[in-house]
Amino acid sequence: MIKLRTLALTVSVIALVGCASIPISDKNLPKPIDMAQSWASLIKADKASAVQDGWLYDMNMPELNAFIDDVLQNSPNIKAVSHRMVASGYDARAAGAGFFPRLSANYKASKSKGGAAVGHSLGLDASWELDVWGKLASSSGAADASYEEAMNKLQNAKFSLVAQAAQAWFDAIAAERQHDLALRTVRSYEGTYRIVHNRYKRGLIKGLDLRRAISALEEAKSTLSLRKAELGRLKRQLETLSGHYPAAAIKIAGKLPDEMSAVPVGLPSDILERRPDIRAAKARLYAVGYRSDSAYKGLLPSFSITARGSNSTEFFGDLLKFDNVFWNLIGNITQPIFQGGRLLNSAKASEARFEAEKQEFAKTLLRAFKEVEDALQNDQSYMKRVGHTAKAAENAMIAEKVALDQYSRGLVPISTVLQTHRQSLGQQGSLIRIKNQRINNRIRLHLALGGNFKKNQNKEIQVQETGL
Repeated sequence: MIKLRTLALTVSVIALVGCASIPISDKNLPKPIDMAQSWASLIKADKASAVQDGWLYDMNMPELNAFIDDVLQNSPNIKAVSHRMVASGYDARAAGAGFFPRLSANYKASKSKGGAAVGHSLGLDASWELDVWGKLASSSGAADASYEEAMNKLQNAKFSLVAQAAQAWFDAIAAERQHDLALRTVRSYEGTYRIVHNRYKRGLIKGLDLRRAISALEEAKSTLSLRKAELGRLKRQLETLSGHYPAAAIKIAGKLPDEMSAVPVGLPSDILERRPDIRAAKARLYAVGYRSDSAYKGLLPSFSITARGSNSTEFFGDLLKFDNVFWNLIGNITQPIFQGGRLLNSAKASEARFEAEKQEFAKTLLRAFKEVEDALQNDQSYMKRVGHTAKAAENAMIAEKVALDQYSRGLVPISTVLQTHRQSLGQQGSLIRIKNQRINNRIRLHLALGGNFKKNQNKEIQVQETGL
């Protein structure tokens, strides 16, 4: 069992104490990447990280892996989130432009009443705000943190989509197995009907047994029709996820695993830090902190330098002659004095939002811990349920064969045969459902942990000797 319960005790410390000392001038925040990359190249380059260290590929199901690749390439949601990430990168670049001087040029030509040009004027204006208090640095840091949040939201969207697609794939496999079971049940009831009908023609039984056999057969055919419709629905869901027309024509391969690897023990406490939703929440907290810091620095004086150069002449060709250029250099200090409390109240509002974001971050951590604990407990429960249900199904199938044999020799009534048929069908169907629930829960566990059972590619966690 992974020892994560003790981490819950550190949530308030991490979120309320650690966050309160966030370094506003943190240099480790990521900088914008090359925005010339398209969303398609970003997805292709980052496909491996979308499944977080390859936990999905450890299942050794090539058809499922190909389906996941198809989903990642064609998902409209991933495309939309990718575009938002690129937009955040441009915003970060725009915020960083405040560190550089601003230059602008203007040209004017005046004409006389007769229409002839009598003068030309060329001007060049430059201004530069000195970031004495770090206000611009805070604004840029907020933009960088928002970009990091957008990148992690993209990763989280990919990871969640991969998990959703994998679960849908196993749901379809389970539906196909249920369909096959329903088909075998129909054939089994057809065999039972033939035995009952033969005994009826020989006068060994009354018509009641025949009617009950017919009723059971028709019920099995109805169930088969239901299973077929459910399988078609799940296939169309898979095709929709992968961006294809929902024609229920997709081929499903693979099986529900009978055995699964043991859950590791001794998992490091910081493994959840790789979860993209937690990284996004942390980046969002940084961004709000930077904005709060920038708002308070807006109350301080601002220092800027402005320069203007101009040249006026009657002849256009003389505009670039520097002998006639007039230069003006001015240093400015601006101090807000009275704005009806707008700046101060805005700063206090930003500070309150920062405090609220700390609690949101703590809530995100607590939710992550709960998801891990729930998945771990369910993993143990499903392991036991699969074992018990497999034994129940095995014995029910044996009882079904014995009852049918005894009925053919007139030793038991038809009700016993039909009852054992239903028990066998129910236990086999339950085994399929529980196996599917088990693999879906294991996927949720990987989603809760943010990947596989490794902190990184080079450091494996010790695997428990006993278990699955």
